[in-house]
Amino acid sequence: MVRMNTGARRYDVVVIGSGIGGLTAALTAARRGRGVLVLEAGKQLGGFTNPFERRHYGFDPGIHYLGECGPGGAFRRLLDGLGLDRVRFRELSPDGFDRLVFPGYEVATCRGVDRYEDRLAKDFPRDRDGLGRFFALLRGFRAAMSALSGKSARERLGALPHLPIFLRYGRATYGELLDDLVADPLLKAVLAAQGGDYGLPPSRASAMVGLGVLDHYLVGGAWFPVGGSRALRDAFVDALREAGATLERSRPVSRVLVRGGRAAGVLCADGEEIQADAVISNADAVTTYRDLVGTPHLPTRLRRKVARTAPSLGAVCLFVGTDLDLTQTTMTDANVWHFSSANLDEVYAPADRGALPSADFFFLSSPSLKDPDSPGKAPPGHHTVELVTLAPFEPFSRWAGAKTMRRGEDYDRLKADLGDRWLAAAERYVPGLRGHVQVLEVATPVTAQSFVGTPRGSIYGPEHTPDLIGPFRYGAKSPIDGLFLCGSSVLGCGVVPCAASGRIAGKLATAR
Repeated sequence: MVRMNTGARRYDVVVIGSGIGGLTAALTAARRGRGVLVLEAGKQLGGFTNPFERRHYGFDPGIHYLGECGPGGAFRRLLDGLGLDRVRFRELSPDGFDRLVFPGYEVATCRGVDRYEDRLAKDFPRDRDGLGRFFALLRGFRAAMSALSGKSARERLGALPHLPIFLRYGRATYGELLDDLVADPLLKAVLAAQGGDYGLPPSRASAMVGLGVLDHYLVGGAWFPVGGSRALRDAFVDALREAGATLERSRPVSRVLVRGGRAAGVLCADGEEIQADAVISNADAVTTYRDLVGTPHLPTRLRRKVARTAPSLGAVCLFVGTDLDLTQTTMTDANVWHFSSANLDEVYAPADRGALPSADFFFLSSPSLKDPDSPGKAPPGHHTVELVTLAPFEPFSRWAGAKTMRRGEDYDRLKADLGDRWLAAAERYVPGLRGHVQVLEVATPVTAQSFVGTPRGSIYGPEHTPDLIGPFRYGAKSPIDGLFLCGSSVLGCGVVPCAASGRIAGKLATAR
């Protein structure tokens, strides 16, 4: 219910940002009968789930594949619990949804922990025992996480037998875990190859996030929403409107109002004050606490945490529409992870020091092959290709304050050079691609900063280091009464963790 008070609009819940976390939080609150307002700073709703089109080619910037979408999967249960059974998914090839390509070696990551273990054991017979220990630990990790998510105290006690995993590796890097269990450097690289899903090499990534990403896809496979990110975003938006929620675009928030030690609403950039019983921020945690709340309102410990939190890497993304028939190439619905070396710390080193990575480091996929029966991906006989490579903010920082499409000739030349460089790299898998480009859009970290508002164009929220994972990450419940957080700062990056954080925040905000 919307309530009026002294001329100011008043809602039960105000949600800042409409990424998947914010949309989930808003719908959770709306399903509980609360009056909900969603304020989106951008021109379109959805954050990274907002698609775009160029000349009849459709692209999905923030979704390449999802886990836990099959029957009984965590994301499927979340959607069904919100009444979104209309959202459907198509499973990518269970025999190989990720192609991991290293110099002289390639393997496909498949659905099924046992299958993948057997596949790797055949390729690395000398490390068979180490692989056995690694996958036993991965199974224990899943059992522990499943128990911890139980509703009753008795269910959560099921995590106790697996406590040694967290005691030994809870503050370790993924590289330290791999060094304990396997010897072959190439095998270590294979087990850490999906580090591009959180943007860190094994020497810096949390062991828990390394295990978590593998578990996320291996057990239930990889999926893509039928209709792409538009179908997923629109299902939330339509359900929110049906539930009576208000969604407003181009409405940036400049301040979370804190009165008497609790969140009392928000102040919009246009000067409008909106009162609320609860505020949920889908913005980055550092942005929320430092810029929207203000450090004077923060406890000393949180203030220090905010000051030392580093954002993840950004990305250079190529969105290509082509008249080539990709079914006649080596491309399938599988993602390609292409590496210049089995030394992943060496691969990530340029980005870590503020430089662009090698052209031999990239992620390549085709949304039109993942979702072949949905209209809008490409004209008949044509396809879309998306290439992503991790990139730091530094090479693009000079254009951070400029408006989109007005960054000047130097920026346009840089984007053209980047497009040429990685189109040539993509031709390893799509021969002749450069001669068959109908549409090409190149996005950089400042693109993400402009359209999604992420700090330094980061795509994964705060870095997923041992000091910023699990209980050390930001909580959905803030120390300020009535203020809650969701999104990649809370449980971690990716659609499913962000949506799960939104579900938690929505429940906490409406608990009273």
